[in-house]
Amino acid sequence: MAFRGGPPPAGAIYLDGQQPSLPDPLITAAENALVKVTRDRQFPIGIEGATVPGRRGYGTKGTAITLRSNYFTITTAFEGKTPEFEQTWYRYDVDMVPEPSKQKRRRVIVELLTHQKFCGIQWASDFVKLIVTTKPVDLGKGKEWVEKMSVPQESSGPSAAAGGQQTAPQGPPPAFVQQAQARNQVAVRITHTGVFNVRQLIEYLRSTLAGAEYAVSGDVIQLANIILCKPPNSNAFITNAGHNKYYPYEGHPGAEINDLGAGLEAIRGYYASVRPAVGRLLLNLNVTSGAFYKPMALPLLVREFGGRNKEQDETFLCRLKVRAVYKKDKDATPFMMKMKTIVGFAKENRTVTPQVLVMRFGDADQVKFQYTDASTPNAQPREISVNHYFRQHHGITLRQPKLPVLNVGARSDPQYLPQELCEVPPGQAYNRLLNSNQTTKMLSFAARYPNLNAVSIAGSVQNRGSAQKIFGLAAPGNAPTGNAQLNSVQPWGFRVGVDMISVPGRILANPKVNYATKQISPRFGSWNLAETKFTKPGKFTSWKFLVINRQGRNSLAQPEQISTQLGSALKQYGIQMGRQAPPSTILVNALNFDNRAANDGTLEQAFKQADEEGVRLLFCVLPEHDRWLYARLKYYGDVQFGIHTIGSIGSKLEKPGKGQLMYMGNLALKFNIKGGGVNHTVAGTFGKLGSNTMLMGIDVTHPSPGSKEGAPSIAAVVASIDEHLTQWPGSIRTQKGKEEMVAGLEAMVIERLNMWQKKNANRLPNNIIIYRDGVSEGQYDLVLRMEMPSFYAAFEKRYGNKKNWPKVAVIIVGKRHHTRFYPTRSQDADARSWNPLPGTIVDRHVTGRILREFFLQAHQGLQGTARPAHYVVIKDDVGFEADELEQFTHNMCYLFNRATKAVSICPPAYYADLLCERGRCYLHSTLQEDNGSAGSATGNGEDWSGGVHPRLEESTFYI
Repeated sequence: MAFRGGPPPAGAIYLDGQQPSLPDPLITAAENALVKVTRDRQFPIGIEGATVPGRRGYGTKGTAITLRSNYFTITTAFEGKTPEFEQTWYRYDVDMVPEPSKQKRRRVIVELLTHQKFCGIQWASDFVKLIVTTKPVDLGKGKEWVEKMSVPQESSGPSAAAGGQQTAPQGPPPAFVQQAQARNQVAVRITHTGVFNVRQLIEYLRSTLAGAEYAVSGDVIQLANIILCKPPNSNAFITNAGHNKYYPYEGHPGAEINDLGAGLEAIRGYYASVRPAVGRLLLNLNVTSGAFYKPMALPLLVREFGGRNKEQDETFLCRLKVRAVYKKDKDATPFMMKMKTIVGFAKENRTVTPQVLVMRFGDADQVKFQYTDASTPNAQPREISVNHYFRQHHGITLRQPKLPVLNVGARSDPQYLPQELCEVPPGQAYNRLLNSNQTTKMLSFAARYPNLNAVSIAGSVQNRGSAQKIFGLAAPGNAPTGNAQLNSVQPWGFRVGVDMISVPGRILANPKVNYATKQISPRFGSWNLAETKFTKPGKFTSWKFLVINRQGRNSLAQPEQISTQLGSALKQYGIQMGRQAPPSTILVNALNFDNRAANDGTLEQAFKQADEEGVRLLFCVLPEHDRWLYARLKYYGDVQFGIHTIGSIGSKLEKPGKGQLMYMGNLALKFNIKGGGVNHTVAGTFGKLGSNTMLMGIDVTHPSPGSKEGAPSIAAVVASIDEHLTQWPGSIRTQKGKEEMVAGLEAMVIERLNMWQKKNANRLPNNIIIYRDGVSEGQYDLVLRMEMPSFYAAFEKRYGNKKNWPKVAVIIVGKRHHTRFYPTRSQDADARSWNPLPGTIVDRHVTGRILREFFLQAHQGLQGTARPAHYVVIKDDVGFEADELEQFTHNMCYLFNRATKAVSICPPAYYADLLCERGRCYLHSTLQEDNGSAGSATGNGEDWSGGVHPRLEESTFYI
């Protein structure tokens, strides 16, 4: 397969004229045979008795097309030859006592694999828990081997950090030294836990018997992933950042790096995962991009980051690993290097005896600690500064002693280290939110034409792709040896094909969109709002224009003129705006931590005044994008005062000509929704379901790496209230952090049922279709076992007898997968982006044996490589046929209420995600501003635990 390596010319054939292979007819036949025995049957999932419905069929609607997909066929290495060429896999679990950190555990396993027991044995490891080999390891008697091992150090030499008690050696080692030595040792136990064979898994996947089982298929897939990831996982110039994601960084010949500014860089990486499908085992390869700290001297990194204060610098550096390089004043060569993790800057701290005060953010002269000179017999503890300690004890004169010193110990037991001794090693992922400029640069780096990503994955016959090389799947010297090429996995008894597979797809027809004044036929998944009126106009009793200026920057040059123009534009769409209160202008100080309290008071006063004026929507014009400012506006509007808010950057409102009209049209969508209106409808969306059907979306968002310890997760449930599917009120709560299943779901379901009943003449819905977002494959059974009982409890309270309960369908919505599709003909592709056309759907050849699933790209992928949404049915009382559910889901993607285009995932899941994000605004400091050793961050409203102001509970306030 030979993709071009750059933007395609108009009308180009995507394979350079090469005829793509047709989808494998044997796979199609196997799928058809399986449907006959899976239809109308339930199959077990997980280990606790949950069941899922089997596939009822495959879709047929739409224009048939052939696509390439970023999957590669896995076969046994010597298929058709005698059994002695097979490889058996032996799995071993590794346990350690006491349990070390992840980094120490890896070093122990690396050391362990050099033991003579592993000599001459092919091995692979995840360096966390598992080792897999092609020959049995001699564990002695029984199936266990216990060995006491020292944890290897990242570098040699004494402690790199100043601080802590030190005592001169006299007689036996002091107790704390003995404890340190003990802490550096672990008891390692290796246990043999199974024997596996990849051929048996492939034979199971080829079976067309409904009852065919291979109980250890998950184990084999897990081991295959470990084997495939061994080359990058063992490479010193490749870092693992995320599940099966590997990034070659500075020093690797395949590294692709782009400057993001403010101390960060983008690195192109690669993802690999073994996936079971009907009739075969597949390898999914994809391109990914991530943000990383720049490798440089730490003071230069802090300077480039350019934080507005030390709190921001501390947040940026928290948990960053640095290499401390110790070099005496007159020496060119370091005498010691140590890897340390930054906890934060110095914080106020008093040692027990005597009391030594440490200044918050203190420099090397200001931060002091107790020190006992080990070279002086019977020395007494004395107070010493960090600067003096390094000069006296290490012979290092600090050149930048006024920089805040680092704490590289623990918050309760600090160890202090000057910044100037520290270097930032490459390959360290940055897991917090990027600023707006960095986000733009990241998108520019990551969003590549599909054919460019395809080249990175599969390359050409002459030169295999970077992903294949990273995972050791390209033949030595890139020799074009076809599917029989020698690669890193062949000694394990299997091989990976070199060509992307071909899959059958279809392009569904766009539905028609209805407004009050006309019906529109979308083109390429989008349409124009011009000369239309909304289906049902929203209504406000009073609204107000609030201009927020910042010191040194005004949001608008002519606020009165813009206010009038916006009011006129809104009325043209039919929105009943009611009385417009006199515009207000407020001035806030610079948007930094130091000014938070004063700025917060200014914002609260503006909302208080609007509330006293009877304002029900506040249009806020902002001087710039600032996450804290946006979060506070939403908190005051949604939670404290019950006033709808819409925000806009002033420069966008002042766009000249048609740009301003288009922007105000987009704002009108939000105004109409918040006013209870209906923007547009799609006829025939419900099909056989009927209009007495409620749609629900459920999502949970978790604390990010920038969150405070103990930060909660946020769960949201949204639901439609009528057949128009425009208004989606929701319930929102906090729950224990990092728990995916929704707590308190019964109460939230009852709230949604009560709202439906209130809006539908006291009726309850006959059908409930649930789109559940944010659930991984391993959690499907948890949704059935832990969340569905909450629905049943709610039904019992609201419907009574079970025979009256509604029919329920549950569809999981996946966004974070790595399946991509590439057109094979120009007429099946978007001419501007080379992506598949909107409405492209695939439910064959890359889906599983039993689960009913499909991939739908409903939207127009204008930037980068389009990612289809992945839908998996785990419950279906309704009895959807394949075409019915696929068309139903596709139609809904045209009903997203704040856009005039089809969106990438269906609105119920999209709205639940938006509501979760709104909850993050209410806990902005808790979830986004962990300041290391600073303790709590500045910000109010952090006691919020759920719900919004009663005036907004029945509205779609979060759009």
